[in-house]
Amino acid sequence: MERVIEFSINHPLLIAALLIVLAAFVANEVMAWRRGRAALTTSEATQLYNRDKAVFVDVRGENAYQTSHLPGAINIPMEHLDKRQDRLKRFSDRTIIVYCDSGQRTLKAVNALTAQGWSDVHQLKGGLNAWREASLPTEGRG
Repeated sequence: MERVIEFSINHPLLIAALLIVLAAFVANEVMAWRRGRAALTTSEATQLYNRDKAVFVDVRGENAYQTSHLPGAINIPMEHLDKRQDRLKRFSDRTIIVYCDSGQRTLKAVNALTAQGWSDVHQLKGGLNAWREASLPTEGRG
C-alpha cells in the first residue's frame, strides 16, 4: 500500500489520466445502458407495428422524411418535438417508436416524449439504416 501511495505522489499526472479514463469508461457504459433499455430491434418494432398498431415517429428533417421513411411514419423533426407533439394525441393509447437515420438522436426524443407524459415510447435500434439492412419496406421518393 505504501508503494501505491508513493507512486501516486510521484506521478500525479498518470493518476489523473487513469481517473479520467475510468470516468469516461463508466460514462460510456451508462449511456449505452440508457440507449439500450428502450431500444427495439427491427423485428420487435415490426411486431409492435403489426400486432399493436404502434406508431413510428421520424425525428429527421422533412427532406430526409420525404425521401424515405418507415410505413405510416409521422414526421416530427427533433427540433420541433416539444411544439408538435399534439400530432400524436390521437395515438395516446399506442406504443410510439422513434427513429432517425442511425439511432443516435433517438434517445433524446424518447426522453423528451417521456418527460411530456408519454408512457410507452421506444427507439428503433439502428434507425432507418437498420430497417433497410433488414430489407424491410419504406415509403417515399427514394
